Amino acid sequence: MQSFSNGLELKEMGPDGSVDRDRAILNYIRKSLRATRPWTRLLSVLGFIGTGLMVLAGLGVIVGETFIPVSEKTPPLVFMGILYILSSVFYLVPSIWLSKFSTAVSVFLKSGDAIELGKAIAYQKSFWKFIGILAVVSIALIVLGIIAAILIPTLITFRG
Repeated sequence: MQSFSNGLELKEMGPDGSVDRDRAILNYIRKSLRATRPWTRLLSVLGFIGTGLMVLAGLGVIVGETFIPVSEKTPPLVFMGILYILSSVFYLVPSIWLSKFSTAVSVFLKSGDAIELGKAIAYQKSFWKFIGILAVVSIALIVLGIIAAILIPTLITFRG
């Protein structure tokens, strides 16, 4: 009897008593997707909530600026509020991809339509592509920030 790398055996039998490998693999895929879907749905909902909270925080900072005394030397808090609102996109986009993935998986599990499985995989690809690009950009910004934190005070010291 054949088995997958994690020990799951192919127990699906064809009409002649032979192992139906394709059916066993499809059932394994269904089982894995059924177990994955609630977690991707949860993470997409949490992402939507995080997006909403960031937008509210950004609006709160913008509105709150009128009530908070700020020194004339500091930049307006409006910029920080706008930055919060723009940053919320980094929660929104992956949440949309995860939500679409979860929906496509649900449709696939109900209908067995291979096109829906293909859509689910495409949505998952888009999610991971976005997360990968975001990770690379974040690392680059961190490196630039560290370099700036070292160079700016040094340049100021030499200029003065």
